[in-house]
Amino acid sequence: MRLVIISLDAVFAQDQDQLLSLPNLGKLAREGVFCDNVQTIYPSLTYPIHASLMTGCYPDVHGIAHNEPFQPQKDPSQRAWYWDERHIKTDTLFSQAKKAGRECASILWPTTGHSRNIKFNLPEIIALPGENQVLKVLSFGSTWWLIKSELRYGKQRVSTKQPHLDDFSALMARKVIERQYVPLKKEGSREVRLASLRKQQQHMPDLLAVHFTDTDTMRHTYGTFSDEISASLTRLDERVGSILDTLERHKVLKDSIVAVVSDHGHADVTGSLPLDGWLQANHIPARAQSLGLGAYLHLRRADYLPVLQALQDNQELLQIAHIYTREELRMMHAPEDVLLAVEPVEGLVYVDEGEEARHLATHGFGPHHPAAKTLLWLSGPPFAKGLRLPGCDIVDIAPTLAQAAGLTLPRAQGRVLEEAFLWSQEQQRRKGE
Repeated sequence: MRLVIISLDAVFAQDQDQLLSLPNLGKLAREGVFCDNVQTIYPSLTYPIHASLMTGCYPDVHGIAHNEPFQPQKDPSQRAWYWDERHIKTDTLFSQAKKAGRECASILWPTTGHSRNIKFNLPEIIALPGENQVLKVLSFGSTWWLIKSELRYGKQRVSTKQPHLDDFSALMARKVIERQYVPLKKEGSREVRLASLRKQQQHMPDLLAVHFTDTDTMRHTYGTFSDEISASLTRLDERVGSILDTLERHKVLKDSIVAVVSDHGHADVTGSLPLDGWLQANHIPARAQSLGLGAYLHLRRADYLPVLQALQDNQELLQIAHIYTREELRMMHAPEDVLLAVEPVEGLVYVDEGEEARHLATHGFGPHHPAAKTLLWLSGPPFAKGLRLPGCDIVDIAPTLAQAAGLTLPRAQGRVLEEAFLWSQEQQRRKGE
């Protein structure tokens, strides 16, 4: 059974009223499984969350602790991100699908660079100063497929900025789906017929993952709620609809599992504080790595108590709303090497020395923030119809999709959402009779 995963970056529970009023996501919710109470992971950053969406694990197992490795010696503009698939330390839906002999495709999904598991791969990656964006994408992705796709469809891309980038992502997703449908030529020479048959044997990949970032860009630029955000949500619904229409047009929607997921919300930014600069100026033996609305503290285990004391003594000065101890961080499944973390008062972001807040809204908050509740749609033959789940964790999504698609994720920390399956609903109905 085919599996299509669509990620709506920066969409969260407070968006549900508009999304459920729209034609495509509203219909998915009415005809499948919907949940508006999906607890995201800590930290609430795109790359760790998308690793969790593909593994069913928290950062302490999958290894993606942040959007980027800790690189304090480098200028922020020169810092690489976790672009490469090898950074994920456990099984993914991609790797398990490949192991089961199935083909995968990915459109701008985080941490997929140099993937050995994805046949058609347009990875999310950014050229650093001095690098060429096109050459970098070709190097990290499926080179020849990308070249052919660019020659065929590149002129349809208005720009690489949002919302045009997501429009092109949706186009690429549709073209991947349409690979299956090449008319078979019955006339002509034997060579022509064989070539046509080979084309006919091409098929839509068994797993397609698409990452849309339009709303994330708009929220960073214009704030958490505005007319621009409302317009971006409408565009997302249209893109989801275009993918569903393509599946329907080629008569495979009824045999496909469609999961629409989101990763985190945003909160407005009102000010900034250079936490790492303060640590260095006061000779505190720790370095801060900004999460946006929070920060990791990198330190030696021997310095844990004095650094904790320094934070407590200066909590008001540093506008710290909460200090996450190593015990709390282990309970939240944060990476083992992160011993302390802090969260500032609402609206404040921690930045590097000499920097200012670059966004009107951002994320990186802890699990108790209202914007840490995200959304989930599940539809397809295995799932119940018109079911509203009361709640789940974001790590539950991958093992649930694995079971639905006949795959396994033995190291997943999340649970299978048994209550979402049609057979589970039938069992409950029979028990009640």
